[in-house]
Amino acid sequence: MLSADGKCYSFDKRANGMVPGEAVAVVVLKRLSQAVADGDPIYATIQANGLNYDGKTNGITAPSGVSQAALLRSTYDQFGINPEQIEYIVTHGTGARLGDPIEINALSDAFKGYTSQQKYCA
Repeated sequence: MLSADGKCYSFDKRANGMVPGEAVAVVVLKRLSQAVADGDPIYATIQANGLNYDGKTNGITAPSGVSQAALLRSTYDQFGINPEQIEYIVTHGTGARLGDPIEINALSDAFKGYTSQQKYCA
């Protein structure tokens, strides 16, 4: 699970594991109407959220692609989201040759149900 060379190459042919690290992040959220009223710069809006539990898998580096794709589809359907309008996705990306392709394939499988367009989402 840990990178032998101490470097993480998420979604890369060189992926050989993850690198443990610690960080602190703060995200301050404000209702869109209040941000507009306050004249704040708006960089993104949250349209929906979803949560699932994969059940038993082969570990943190081997998530369930079927569960991930099902979560994406159910979230898109519940909130009326057209995946063609998604510009950016934050992913798990463990830097593992097993788990990263599972995540990418789940995203691809979910998107295929809504569009044939490609290479529009970072």
